Amino acid sequence: MDPTTVKPLRIRLASLDDQAAALAMLFAHLLPSEKDKQIERVLAGAVESPPRELWVGYRGEEVVGAIWAQIQPGRTALILPPRVIEHEPPETASELLAHVTSDLARQGVDLAQSLLEADHGPEVRLLEHHGFRRISNLLYLVSLQASFPTSLPKCSLDFELFRPEADAQRLAELVERIYAGSLDCPELDDVRKIDDVLEGYRATGVFDASRWMFARHAGRDIGCLLLTDHPQNNGWELIYLGVVPEARGQGWGVAIARHAQWLTRQAGRQRLVLAVDANNEPAIAAYAACGFVAWDHRSVFLRVL
Repeated sequence: MDPTTVKPLRIRLASLDDQAAALAMLFAHLLPSEKDKQIERVLAGAVESPPRELWVGYRGEEVVGAIWAQIQPGRTALILPPRVIEHEPPETASELLAHVTSDLARQGVDLAQSLLEADHGPEVRLLEHHGFRRISNLLYLVSLQASFPTSLPKCSLDFELFRPEADAQRLAELVERIYAGSLDCPELDDVRKIDDVLEGYRATGVFDASRWMFARHAGRDIGCLLLTDHPQNNGWELIYLGVVPEARGQGWGVAIARHAQWLTRQAGRQRLVLAVDANNEPAIAAYAACGFVAWDHRSVFLRVL
C-alpha cells in the first residue's frame, strides 16, 4: 500500500448505520452463532439505550477499526480491545485505545478494565503499552440445582436482610473490614471508594434488597452475602461473599455459600454463578465443597484513569 494514498484515520462514535459492522468486527473471534447472538443482543438494547461508547475508526467512509467501552456504575468501564481490518496498521488499534481511555477519563471514569482469555498476545501488549496491567486471573464457577441443598442448611449463623435506607453505612464498613487480608484481587485495595464498589454491585443483574444480607454470629456481623438475579439465564449470581478476618477458618464461607444455593433453589432458578480470583485457594476450596465447578476463566487487565 502506497502511504501517499492512505486516507487519514478519523475516530468518532459509531453511527446507527455502522453499529452492526463495528460489533461484527469486535465479536469476530466468536463462533458464528455466538457472534450473531451477541450482536443481536446489543442492537436490541440499543433501541432504548444506544451503545454510547462504541467508537469506530474510518478511512474515508470505510470502517477500518472499532472499540467499545461499556461505562458502568461506580465510575468504571469495561473495554473490549480494539479490532481492525486486515492490512490495517497496528497503530490504528493503538490510536483507538488512546482515544477511548482519554474520553473515559474526561467523563470521570476512575478505572478501565479489560477481560481477556489469555495473559499473552498482541492484545495484551497493546493494553500494557497504554498503561494497563494484569492484576489477576478470574475463575468463573457454577453450581447447578442438583448440588443445591433440598432443605434449609443448619448452621449457627443468622441472616439479616439488608435495608438500603438504614444499612448503607453498616454494609460499607463491613465490606471494608472484609477486604482486609482478602485474597480476592488484593491489587484493588484502596484503588476504589467503597461506595463506588457497592454501586457497581447494585447495578449487576436485577437488584432486590431481599437478596442482600448480613451473616451474623453471636449477635455480630461476621460476613455478608450479595446475590442478584439474571432472569434471561434462569440463574442467580453470587456477586460477593466475604467473612471478616477474625472469623475466617471456621467454615463460615461454606455455610454462607450453601445458604446462597438454598435461596437460589427457593427462587426456582437452575444455576448459581460467581467469579473468584484464581489465587484465592481457600475460597475456591470452599466453593468446590459446595459443588461449584469451573466453566470459564479470564485475565483481568486494569488501568487507573
